[in-house]
Amino acid sequence: MNPDSLDDLAHRAKRGDASALEALVRGLQGSTYRVALRFLGEPAAAGDATQEILILVITRLASFRGESAVTTWAHRIAVRYLLRARRRERRWTFEALAEDDLGKPPNAVEASTLIAADEKLLEEEVFVGCTQVMLQALDADLRIAFILGAICELESTEAAEIAGISPAAFRKRLSRARRTLDAFVAGHCGVANPDNACRCRFQINYNVARGALDPRKLRFASPAPRSSVDAVRALGDIHRVRRSLELYRAQPDFAPPEVFVEGIRRLLTAASAHPGQS
Repeated sequence: MNPDSLDDLAHRAKRGDASALEALVRGLQGSTYRVALRFLGEPAAAGDATQEILILVITRLASFRGESAVTTWAHRIAVRYLLRARRRERRWTFEALAEDDLGKPPNAVEASTLIAADEKLLEEEVFVGCTQVMLQALDADLRIAFILGAICELESTEAAEIAGISPAAFRKRLSRARRTLDAFVAGHCGVANPDNACRCRFQINYNVARGALDPRKLRFASPAPRSSVDAVRALGDIHRVRRSLELYRAQPDFAPPEVFVEGIRRLLTAASAHPGQS
């Protein structure tokens, strides 16, 4: 659905059109979830945050004036919510990630682990999980800039409006985020640079042992003809200067789980009678 049609749905929903409200929320839920997932790093937390954000969108819809696209307006609500959200889990740093969690020596995946999932899926789970942790190691403002400008590929003017800063300040933050990630993956990630010691498959046992990976319940990986790891490796040295960005662009578009979609449906049933009330 294109932004123009979402804007139209927003104006119709403001006038009390319940079907337009449902279509609007469905049109916003995917992109909102993906921003929340990248910012928070966990599907469950992202689902909870997305539902809260969409509630805010519904209850504040009366304030939408159409001065910017409804997607921009909704993402601004999302970013403000995410930046205020309290983080309860471990605060990652690049130093801790490099010293404690990367570069395990060559090892074979435990047979008991392979009963639940094949090695390719487990490697993908480790890869995506590690890139999520890299994002968590960025300061929140830099993380938002990278998510909006690099992963979502928004123009700096729109991304700056969402972040509530000037385009020049946004570009500066994005540049800092990319430099930080580029430097880290260049020095540590074996997918980005084969000269580095870390290999995703050698991290599987370690992550299972510390409870970061449950082979019976994968958070990110799903069967696909080609994994994200394979996609990045296929780039060779051509995109080395943009390597950190390629790590994320090679990954699939994560969709909200069906249980989340059902929760949104119930939310809409309760809220559609009063779409503009706060």
